[in-house]
Amino acid sequence: MSVGNDVRASTTTQGFSADNYAVILTCSDIDKHKHNECFSNELTPAFLAQGLSVRKLDYLREVRAVSDAIRDEHCVFFVCFNGFGSELLHAAGQPGILASVFEYYGKPVFDFMHDCPVHESMAHQIASVGEFRRLLSTDYTYAHIARLLGVKNVRAVSSITFPNTITEGQRSHASRSIEVLLPVGLSRPDETRQRFARARNHKDRVFRELFESVVEFSLKNLNVDPLVEILLACQEAGVYADMHDPDMRFLITSVVDYVKFERRDRLVRAINHLPVTVISDYDVKEFYANSRLRSIGQRSFPSLLRTMNDAKCVICPLPHHTGFHERALASFTAGAGVIASPNEILETHFVQGRDMLTYQSEDDLAAMLEDVFAGRLDLEPLARSGRERALSRFPSMAIVETIISMWRHHPGGAIKHATSMSKASQAKITDPL
Repeated sequence: MSVGNDVRASTTTQGFSADNYAVILTCSDIDKHKHNECFSNELTPAFLAQGLSVRKLDYLREVRAVSDAIRDEHCVFFVCFNGFGSELLHAAGQPGILASVFEYYGKPVFDFMHDCPVHESMAHQIASVGEFRRLLSTDYTYAHIARLLGVKNVRAVSSITFPNTITEGQRSHASRSIEVLLPVGLSRPDETRQRFARARNHKDRVFRELFESVVEFSLKNLNVDPLVEILLACQEAGVYADMHDPDMRFLITSVVDYVKFERRDRLVRAINHLPVTVISDYDVKEFYANSRLRSIGQRSFPSLLRTMNDAKCVICPLPHHTGFHERALASFTAGAGVIASPNEILETHFVQGRDMLTYQSEDDLAAMLEDVFAGRLDLEPLARSGRERALSRFPSMAIVETIISMWRHHPGGAIKHATSMSKASQAKITDPL
């Protein structure tokens, strides 16, 4: 049963009482592409299947409701995405002293992270280091870096598929109107390179040489992970990779951004003689004259999934090698044939030639697509097998079961919840967070 953002379980399992619930934190002001909203809508039915009701709250727009839930003894834990909401603080009854509100009330918060923790956009998340915060990273390298940054309670987990987002039903492969779809964000790579154009001191010069060396090496081989490579380059050069140093974080993000955008630029140049449909915030005609590429506008994540559901094939130029990327899992969910750049996770869980295809170079991709458009490569069996494997291996239930298991067996989980909620029930504080 559902009342507003309160979604209640009709049965109780896993030992939850009928009054227990979890809160999924969202933020419409930040989540403009509805990425986190989509994850929330996929996780909710899995929580309900475990007998746990769910309240979805916008932590900026519904401050009072969040405050009440934190103090409510029936609220067992919180879930957030990419750290947004995990940074909430509380005066703790002492003027001038701020502490994590989750720490103060003993409520675990499970932070489902997809992005690289060294990026400046993730600074808010790295600052949230309380004992009650559980960081669930969908990338193994990102998880390692988060630990180096001092984040506690980090676990690498798989991401999920999105069957609840596609509401109009699975389209047959033959009836789809888009032959090949490329959903990417286009950018001019040289804008990233300009960061190192002017070296002001010895450190800048050393970092510029590291940048140029790693970029050159990474662009020669799509199997090279630029994030791992810059860490190896620093080790070889005897440069300490201090993740708390803003200059080091700037170097790492510059390398990753440049390689990502340059690889995309080279990819599009290699295939612009083919009628591939591109979803981007830029019109491809602004970048490539006399191209046969077709542009359609940028869209929200749920809308992207519905577009994928009308595509026979989706190209996935994945920017990181050691993680589950939502673009690929969304493509599998939509039943499109997936052609992806090298990725350790996909190549471990999906069978080449049966569930998906991987291109080793831009020319390799162009040759595959030429076969697709000429009818020499039939992607329908590939799409069907890939979808079945993705839905069976990466359901939202898997991450929900992980969250509940961590809550039950970690300090601050079920045992702590049963004995320490008197702090919340006895609190007389009425001020908002």
